[in-house]
Amino acid sequence: MAETQGDIDVWADGEHRYRAVLETSAGRRSEHVVTSDADLLERIHATDAEEPFLVRRVLEVLLDAAETSGGDVPEVVDLRELDRERPELLPSVPLR
Repeated sequence: MAETQGDIDVWADGEHRYRAVLETSAGRRSEHVVTSDADLLERIHATDAEEPFLVRRVLEVLLDAAETSGGDVPEVVDLRELDRERPELLPSVPLR
């Protein structure tokens, strides 16, 4: 996985809910909420302890894509919805 150009700060904000502040390489800051659930973690063979790493890695992928395309990372990132749209993505994200 490529090293992201921006900066990502993530912290837990409830069960299967995270808040994040992203800063692009150009210095643009944005705030985000990322949600998940136990069923999704089970489907992709991730543990609760690995969930924060999954969130960070997904945000890295989204930030890299946004920086490349000139787009934005969504304000709310629902990992369940992302998994429905791109079922190959989450299982391929390295958690270690």
